[in-house]
Amino acid sequence: MSELSMTSTHPATAWLVGATPPALVAAALLVAFLLLRGRLALALAFAQSRRATARQRRDGSCPDLALVWTPTTIDPGRAVAICAGAVVVVATVLSLIAPIFLSLALSAPLAAALIWALLGAAESRYIARIDRDLTAAVGRLSALLKSGSGFRTAVERVLADLPTGPLRDEWGYLLTRQGTNLASGGIATPQQVVAALAEQTASARQATLLSHLSVAVGQPQDVLARRCEAAYAAIQASDRRREEAVTELAQMRYSGVAVGLSGIAMATYLTITQWERVLAAYSTPLGVIVGAVVIFALALPIIGGAMLARADDVDY
Repeated sequence: MSELSMTSTHPATAWLVGATPPALVAAALLVAFLLLRGRLALALAFAQSRRATARQRRDGSCPDLALVWTPTTIDPGRAVAICAGAVVVVATVLSLIAPIFLSLALSAPLAAALIWALLGAAESRYIARIDRDLTAAVGRLSALLKSGSGFRTAVERVLADLPTGPLRDEWGYLLTRQGTNLASGGIATPQQVVAALAEQTASARQATLLSHLSVAVGQPQDVLARRCEAAYAAIQASDRRREEAVTELAQMRYSGVAVGLSGIAMATYLTITQWERVLAAYSTPLGVIVGAVVIFALALPIIGGAMLARADDVDY
């Protein structure tokens, strides 16, 4: 007869006693997120705005209030729902090996860290989508300008062919903000709109392109066409250099993934075969912190390999 059946009158349902603390933690966090979801979404939108403001040029210049552009890298409500689910799952797991009050206390920094990581990941995807569509869009713009189309007409025709995405939204800004009444007086010229987007876009490649175009937009048509053609050729060369660098650095990523997965597999095997010792070692408050450090150390080769394998080239 097992120890559980010797000390409990109803061993078949005794697991419900141990499941009570995790259930209370999950219920408390779900109620908190449901009550605060509106404020959390506003806070997340404000955080996106702050990240966009931080990307402006380091010389301290700020665009006119009428030209402020805040890209929505991820819907705030969706981000809050994802983070709520992740925090509830993590805190519930922690409550199995740690006191309930410690699990609740750790939920706040966990939520903040997850939201910040989610913002970073969403911004990276946003930039990748812009860079993916940028080369073809610039080539189309260059061809239209060489054929004699004006800048606004060329952008309108490019937008008509662009798929729905971040680049379409940002180039749409170039059209909708032209002629806007500025807070400082006057109306927004094409040069001002292009320069303002160059300061605020999340993509460094597009910022470089727009910086060149902001100088050329006010010049004669043939100068603008030649500048855009040169930018298109430089972007194509940049893409080729980046692809070559990514190919050469792929081994770094594969090595990091192999080392990381090997460590995780070994740790998983030891956890399964020596569960009692693992539970005793990581069930204390200090053990929870040490466990988090161990998990981060196991994931570090994968993270390092992915970061070192990244390559970019905006030298055009």
